[in-house]
Amino acid sequence: MMLFARIISFLSNPIIVLLAAPYVLVDKVSSNDLYALKWTMFSYIFMGLVVLFVLAGVLTGFFSDIYISKKEQRPLFFSFAGIIMFFYLISLLLLNGPKVLVVAVLGIFLGLIIIDTLNKWIKASVHLATLSAFVLAGGIVYGAHLFWLLLPLIPIVAWSRVKTKGHTVPEAALGGILGAALTIIVYIISKRFIA
Repeated sequence: MMLFARIISFLSNPIIVLLAAPYVLVDKVSSNDLYALKWTMFSYIFMGLVVLFVLAGVLTGFFSDIYISKKEQRPLFFSFAGIIMFFYLISLLLLNGPKVLVVAVLGIFLGLIIIDTLNKWIKASVHLATLSAFVLAGGIVYGAHLFWLLLPLIPIVAWSRVKTKGHTVPEAALGGILGAALTIIVYIISKRFIA
């Protein structure tokens, strides 16, 4: 069971979960596969910088693992990811990028601030925050059928994060609640921005 839990934890890493997001979001609002692919590749540059930062941190021993499991190591990661998101946002604005990506980046930025603030008291699960945000956003964008199809992933990932001792049950639950709440807030705000 532990091997299965580790595989699920790896596959539910926030970067892996977010790999499809730029394409799915841009393709949905533009109905243009090539345009969506172009902005997805552009987005991967910034995602790649975050991945390289984490890998360099693990290789140098600054981060304990690719999940940055130790609470005291997370502020540096959140700060770096925030800086990268800032440059990604500026690039999207300067290049007249898709508004849906601007909204998504603002949501991620807000999520980083909230999770970093909460990190002082509790290590909320970024895995669960990202996954629950992705599942709920998928349901909003593509309909209830996708939401109900993906919803079982949330308790499975929560189980894996607790089983691998990445998080406690309250930390996993808080991550899931934060991801869902943030998605709802960003959706309500973005209805005017994207329309």
